[in-house]
Amino acid sequence: LLSATKTQPATIEPYGTFQAQAFGKPEGTMVRMTCFRVLPREAEIELACLVKPSEEVEELAWIDSNFDRAKLTVTGIMILEDLIEKKLID
Repeated sequence: LLSATKTQPATIEPYGTFQAQAFGKPEGTMVRMTCFRVLPREAEIELACLVKPSEEVEELAWIDSNFDRAKLTVTGIMILEDLIEKKLID
């Protein structure tokens, strides 16, 4: 995988692990999401062509800081707020 500029290879690095109560599951059932970051950012365009929903992943969507939080799980909100705090999302 190369960046859109083709000048440097794209890399995937760990971003963080987030854990919260699983939506619609009995109290104490936790979900843990391990997230990764693609660098350089331009490589996201090419990555989007490679990543497809499957198994437990129903859909993939690119979001920004204004995304409707009502459409996110508790864990999704945690991740979005972390990205905003670190100024990694528009």
